[in-house]
Amino acid sequence: MDDAIDEMLAAARAIDLYELHELRPGMKDIIKIICEAATVTAEAVPLLRNLGSNGTKLHQLTGRLVSLEGKADEIHAVGLRHAFQNARTDPLQFAVSREVFKNLERVTDAFEDVANEIDGIVIDHA
Repeated sequence: MDDAIDEMLAAARAIDLYELHELRPGMKDIIKIICEAATVTAEAVPLLRNLGSNGTKLHQLTGRLVSLEGKADEIHAVGLRHAFQNARTDPLQFAVSREVFKNLERVTDAFEDVANEIDGIVIDHA
């Protein structure tokens, strides 16, 4: 979870550093996914106290986190494609968009890592 928070901070710093005053729609979509992933993680963590009775629910939640990461990957790819298509008129904005998209996608990757860790704990204690 620490990595997810670190990646969120890196994304916020990139947005601030590049003085991005308006986020691209894809960036907003990934941020919504990040919020949902944080909510799912917050629901899962307390369930770790009783792995025996919560194993099935934890597996459902970690599956949701993995699914969210997959959606973020798709949005990331589409967002980069759109940014690249506009690069001919403003190449600097492509570089900025690529950096911000990369940082946002890393947040979702970190939440997928959290899901994998939780699944590992559940399996180890099953």
